[in-house]
Amino acid sequence: MTAYVVIDLNVADQDGFQQYVDGVLPLIEKAGARNVLTDADALVLEGDWKPRTLVIHEFADRAAVQAFWDSPEYQPLKELRRRYSTVKVVVGETA
Repeated sequence: MTAYVVIDLNVADQDGFQQYVDGVLPLIEKAGARNVLTDADALVLEGDWKPRTLVIHEFADRAAVQAFWDSPEYQPLKELRRRYSTVKVVVGETA
């Protein structure tokens, strides 16, 4: 069952955040996942949610997402992300 990580991303410092991007993309690929979408102009059809930048990653399943999220390699990158941005992150899995 494929799992999708949906991120509402608000970058406060683009130069600092680039360090995170440079480190996280290889880790995502190493986890067998991929970046599906990065959109700074997502179309809101209904409701009041307006993500600054909408990001979607695709993983094999929810367990793969959790393994990536908890991995020792990701922890220092998580700190970089928190320093230079704020996010809301949810995971959904296909049935």
